[in-house]
Amino acid sequence: MTSSWALRLLRWSFALFIAGSSAVTAVNPGHQHHVALALAVPEFVAALAFLFRPIERAACAVLLLVFASALVVSIALGDYLAPLRFGYFAMTAVFIVSAGWRERESQERLAGF
Repeated sequence: MTSSWALRLLRWSFALFIAGSSAVTAVNPGHQHHVALALAVPEFVAALAFLFRPIERAACAVLLLVFASALVVSIALGDYLAPLRFGYFAMTAVFIVSAGWRERESQERLAGF
């Protein structure tokens, strides 16, 4: 498998995992109903938008805001494992976007642009 395909598969699996998690949270938000729903809906939309390269940076920015907000809410509720989970999600999103841009830049250099 080429690194290009590995990155593509990572992007799709990450986006679908985040979208699926958001959908589950939106349907069953728990005891913080309004807060969970307010974070789940934009997270779901941004996760799907993350699949489209022209808008991946904007989608990544929205995901980072949602992850940061969810981290703060989780800590306030006493979930001290949340910083690891949301930090991991945030860094995965940043890695996917930055690796994709580096890959495209190297392909352009090879093509002589």
